[in-house]
Amino acid sequence: MGRVLEAIFCRPLQLILLLVMFPALAIAVVLVLPRSYETTASLWALRRYEVIGATGPETNLQATPAETQATALSELLQSRTFALKVASQTQLASTLDAHTRSDPLLRDDALFTEISKHVLVRAVGYNLFTITYENQSAQIAQQVVESVIDNYSQQSQQFSIAEAQYLLQSYQGQLVKAQQDAASAAAAEAHYLTNHPDLAHQVLTSGPDYAATLDPAYGLLHSQTKQAQATVENLQSLIASLNQEISAQGTGTNSLFKVIDAPSVGTQPVSRIKSFLIGGAIGLVAALVSCSALVIIQVRRNRAVYTPLDLQKITTLPVLAQLPRLGQEGITALLPSAASGELLPGRDGVPS
Repeated sequence: MGRVLEAIFCRPLQLILLLVMFPALAIAVVLVLPRSYETTASLWALRRYEVIGATGPETNLQATPAETQATALSELLQSRTFALKVASQTQLASTLDAHTRSDPLLRDDALFTEISKHVLVRAVGYNLFTITYENQSAQIAQQVVESVIDNYSQQSQQFSIAEAQYLLQSYQGQLVKAQQDAASAAAAEAHYLTNHPDLAHQVLTSGPDYAATLDPAYGLLHSQTKQAQATVENLQSLIASLNQEISAQGTGTNSLFKVIDAPSVGTQPVSRIKSFLIGGAIGLVAALVSCSALVIIQVRRNRAVYTPLDLQKITTLPVLAQLPRLGQEGITALLPSAASGELLPGRDGVPS
């Protein structure tokens, strides 16, 4: 510990210079960086974002309409196709360097990273949510936010009803087969009644259900017909329900959200107070690391002997005597001439 304190207090100006220089350099770098402009659009969620599935509209009932739509849009922004579609409708690629623009793969990676990480969607109320983006160009920032809104309005409905449309196609295919099965079952039942006129008369007078109790073979055919017809009716009901739910979703953005504050070109750059604080903190951390490294180097380079233990580390010779550490009073008592200043005190009170 004594070596560390000596390394610190012997070079206070160097350490103070490091503590001041690194934060100052970091702040200077922030000052040199170009200013950024932020564009924000406010949207009003008219209802919760829903995905139509096999059990009907599915949504998070514990979340507000704004939260469900903000979550859906945030997830879309993490998809490569959606992010690149947003970027393609703007001049964002012009902000990339020439090497990145010349390589389609690098360009798409850079655009996807920029859109997915820097476009922020937040729910700020029960129905209100915002889309924010920051860029060095105020025009590009406005273009990106506007493109996000346009693509969300076009693709949100498609994703919402995508599963429903798949189910609808599946149900329609099943309905065709079920109708064929029902027609076959009805034809088999009618053929059996044609070959058994007495049973057919009984069906006309007492009904098919009663006649089925009199003839087990007919009862089996009649039950198959009823089951096939029930399957057809069930599928027709599911198809009608899906069509109704798809229609309820609407075909435009008017049923999902409404733009309250349209994105506009920013005229004032973003405040750099946060950037200054972050830069200063980074510079301070770098300064502390540098000071620590300097102290460690000075301690490691210090070969002075302070204690018998230090002496034993460099030689195996025994210690025969050791000068005591005397204060000023002890030095004066042993060497009266030291009181008049003829002897200058050395390290740890030992006169030199």
